[in-house]
Amino acid sequence: MPVYVDVALASPVRRLFTYQVPETLTSVPPVGSRVWVPFNGAVRIGLLVNQHTTTPEFDCKDLIGAIDQEPLVDENMLWLMRWVHLYYYCSLGEVIQAALPPGFALTGDLCYKPGMAPNANWDLPTKAIYDEIRESGRYPKLEAEKRWRAHTKSLKKLIKGGFIELWEDPKSIASTVTQTLWSATPQLFAEETFHRLDIYVHKSKPKWVQGLEHIMTLKLPLSTQQLNEKGISTPILKRLEQEGYLETSIVHRPFDVKIQVDPQAIKQLNSAQNEVLQPILEALNTQEYASFLLHGVTGSGKTEIYFHAIQQVLNAGKSALFLVPEIALTPQTIRRYAAVFGNNFAVIHSRLSERERLQAWRDLKTGRLNVVIGARSAIFAPVQNLGLIIVDEEHDTSYKQEDPAPRYHARDVAVMRAYHERAVIVMGSATPSLNAYQATLEGKSTLLKLNQRPYTTQQPKVHVLDLKQYRSAMRGPLAIPLYDAIQERIDRNEQMMLLYNRRGYASFVQCNACGHIPQCSSCAVSMTYHHSPKHLRCHYCGLSSSVVKRCPSCGASEGLDTKGSGTQQLEQQIMELFPEIAILRLDQDTSRGKHGFDTILGAFSRGEVQMLIGTQLLAKGLDFPNLTLVGVVNADTELAFPSYRSSERMFQLLTQVSGRPGRSSKAGEVYLQTMNPDHVAITMAKEHHYEGFIQYELPNRKLLSYPPFSRLIQLTFRGPNEILVEQAACLWVALFKQSYPEIPVLGAVPSLIPKLRGMYRWEVQLKTDIRGYKETERMLSDMIQRYDAEKAKALNAVKLIVNVDVL
Repeated sequence: MPVYVDVALASPVRRLFTYQVPETLTSVPPVGSRVWVPFNGAVRIGLLVNQHTTTPEFDCKDLIGAIDQEPLVDENMLWLMRWVHLYYYCSLGEVIQAALPPGFALTGDLCYKPGMAPNANWDLPTKAIYDEIRESGRYPKLEAEKRWRAHTKSLKKLIKGGFIELWEDPKSIASTVTQTLWSATPQLFAEETFHRLDIYVHKSKPKWVQGLEHIMTLKLPLSTQQLNEKGISTPILKRLEQEGYLETSIVHRPFDVKIQVDPQAIKQLNSAQNEVLQPILEALNTQEYASFLLHGVTGSGKTEIYFHAIQQVLNAGKSALFLVPEIALTPQTIRRYAAVFGNNFAVIHSRLSERERLQAWRDLKTGRLNVVIGARSAIFAPVQNLGLIIVDEEHDTSYKQEDPAPRYHARDVAVMRAYHERAVIVMGSATPSLNAYQATLEGKSTLLKLNQRPYTTQQPKVHVLDLKQYRSAMRGPLAIPLYDAIQERIDRNEQMMLLYNRRGYASFVQCNACGHIPQCSSCAVSMTYHHSPKHLRCHYCGLSSSVVKRCPSCGASEGLDTKGSGTQQLEQQIMELFPEIAILRLDQDTSRGKHGFDTILGAFSRGEVQMLIGTQLLAKGLDFPNLTLVGVVNADTELAFPSYRSSERMFQLLTQVSGRPGRSSKAGEVYLQTMNPDHVAITMAKEHHYEGFIQYELPNRKLLSYPPFSRLIQLTFRGPNEILVEQAACLWVALFKQSYPEIPVLGAVPSLIPKLRGMYRWEVQLKTDIRGYKETERMLSDMIQRYDAEKAKALNAVKLIVNVDVL
């Protein structure tokens, strides 16, 4: 009986492709493994997701072969991928592509390989091309097209005739991250070694002998890097190995954590923390699904509760998954975790090298490591025997993936993974999202509360400064009370943070003569001015240009004046006001690179810097004992963003950043500069009153039928022709209103940024109370099928993007 397989490809097309397993294959590849299949004139990589004996109603092509001998994706992960595919309305291949690490992905390197036997009647160029490809076995596509640019017809002739084939080969990445460890041999401390050293007592010692004496004082084994850092060079190490004093071994390199491990470092919990921990431990003992929302005020010790829960999971022989919203938080979380548990964990985030991500994935897949710490994408980590998922700072918008697909929310995917694998999930925040809080009211999750900081530390006192009253009492960007508070901290040698949620030096530049504002040529936004070095940059597509002396519109020579401000300008102003202190800036411009965040935060943590200036990154769960003052230069920036969540985002940002100071024995203070001192988000943030904000905001959301009382689905129509984009969006709305008149539709309207990266954009939003994701998926599929049937051929140039649960 013929066997058929369904294969997912890295394509936005939301369907599987069926192939027949040829009799020439000795066995059917296992579900969850990669295979080669013919697709669109090439041999592509796909993931086998199902096998069956049901004969399709169409002619099937043959499966070409297997890539993996063992499944890359187990049944649990495949179930989760299918759920993401249905819920977030994307293709299964897009989900698989996001979940698999480099080297195991569904896309690879395109190359030409020899196919059918050669043709004796070929002309000389065609024969030469074929012979070279046959001799090499595989020839990279880009290299071939570049080399034989003058013989494109010959190349196409070979492809069309089947004499060469286009293959997608898996990307080759080194399989492991290793390091060399240097250990002592018995000879190092032998009596003859000491006699040999005595020879150099009264004469100069060679460098290798100096290295020998130094290494005898160290506790081995140590890595090459560690020994280099202690002043022993690699050539000296090799000489000592030749002399028989050292021996080497190649071992797996754990994530680089330079910290002393102390299992006793886990703190004893106070009575309030123990009360919160108990229901979590009880749920872990049942080995069944349970969901908890841990609402703990800033500095209340949520991380210690996480660590006690992880310890329980590890003692039971299970695994844990620890999510943090920002890469910036990962190094701090790693150090705190490693101090207690050692290096028995993997790290996954986007700033790791491909080899590091692949190694972490392998270690988790094989069960060598049983804890993973990471950002959003770590939710797809192949953790074996999962017992606990922790989603720290669950309210953070960084958990929502926007581009490319799948546009998933890691917190909600974590809930479904815990449910399917019968694990416990703990979501923690000082400012839980309204969605998570409403779930506790509906009985879907259990609310746990920590209302006080442990021991003697108190919540910092918050001062609201009405900038309308301080117009004549300012020192640069600072109202006098905040200026004086900074001066006091300088005198006491305490640390400070200033938050201003705008990057760059100035919001834009403008001509004084004609009012012209330079715009990005690819996006419908003004260019942001950056001072060091001086240039204009688009914060959406990254386009940059130099600052011209003459206005490009009217030619006036007065120049372009800066308008508004940003973190660069604030940094310059503060350095002028307080030249005696060291200052660092933390934003996307200063924290680029793999270790960007950690370098800046490390300097602040070690006390090398007295003030940190930055964007919302400063509010992300950071903990510094000597930090006693936080100033928010403009607390109203979130209100400028047109969203139903503006008040919630503002309250969360202000509350989170207000929780940074005073986390040790020293009291903390916060100053919020605002033009809207009576706004509910500010008045509630001042009192650290989360419940008061919830009681105000939830009824408003319910009245207007916004999430969490509905699901918001955004459809974006994108294309190079503005008229066609508008036509496509309006056609879709008209068809939707005919088919589903009971569902509210917002739009069609131009997007907030109507042109982005050269593409015009229109949006439609649906407010639906359909909670079942399968019903929503059927509705969207039905509508898109109708839209495809009705639209004119010219509208094929317009791309439709679906974003479920848009923020």
